[in-house]
Amino acid sequence: MLKRASLITSVLLTLCSPVFAQQEWLKIAPAGQAFTVSMPTAATATSRLIPLNDKDSVPEQVYYSIANGRRYMIVSFVRTKADRTSALSSFTEFMSAMEQSFVSKDGEVRSLIFDQNLSDESGIVKQYQLQLGEYRGVAHFIGTEKMFYAQMVIGADENDPDVRTFLKSFEIGPINKDDESSNVVRIDGSGPTIPPEPWPKTVSPISGGVLNGKAVLLATPEYPQAARKNHDEGMVKVRIVIDELGKVIDAEAIEGPETLREAAVDAAFKSLFTPTRLMGQPVKVAGVIMYNFVAR
Repeated sequence: MLKRASLITSVLLTLCSPVFAQQEWLKIAPAGQAFTVSMPTAATATSRLIPLNDKDSVPEQVYYSIANGRRYMIVSFVRTKADRTSALSSFTEFMSAMEQSFVSKDGEVRSLIFDQNLSDESGIVKQYQLQLGEYRGVAHFIGTEKMFYAQMVIGADENDPDVRTFLKSFEIGPINKDDESSNVVRIDGSGPTIPPEPWPKTVSPISGGVLNGKAVLLATPEYPQAARKNHDEGMVKVRIVIDELGKVIDAEAIEGPETLREAAVDAAFKSLFTPTRLMGQPVKVAGVIMYNFVAR
């Protein structure tokens, strides 16, 4: 009787454990994106520069979750015309670019090898086996009328139940306009034992030139009393960096009267800009603001 009860308990635990494991996963729906996917933790969003060929790279938002020594990740690409970015003009060109981005270099072992075609009437889905240094993984590449998607797990293969859950959970839907419901955070970091990402980190700011005309709110600097008393005036040029949300995250006065520079920098930090997008993805922008101080 005891053996029978033990057997029943064992069977019940076996049947129920996948259900409990599934409840811990989160539905990821990044704001501004038209897909959802399940991940074992909230997703981290981070900018990456993804090489498409020998001359073209695109900055994209990569969404990833780290759990049990695996890196689950997904990134979307906007389909374009051939004269704009040829690597994103068709699924064939896209896959050629992805395969090239995994070519071994500088002694690092990297590979992306076609496994099987999972396409059906709903769209194109192709499965690849990948190698990134000492880590093996699996990837699905998905093509729709307007987008391409790269969905990967690094650190496990397709036979793992959690990997299958992640890969099968991907769905196309309406664009999510609510950042509060996205289950996405913007905290970057990983331990040394975690599988690495395949692409370079942190995209450098793009050059935006003079940015006065692109400000949603261009704060007016306070005229320092000492400078006004001395009738100091002139143009102050402030070099700034704007983040993906349009906020000034760095400012430095590089030209103009010394007595006016601090006021110009303070005003720059209070200014707000329209977020800049490149290939549909938000990017940092570097440029200058010009402030003209006139003594009265």
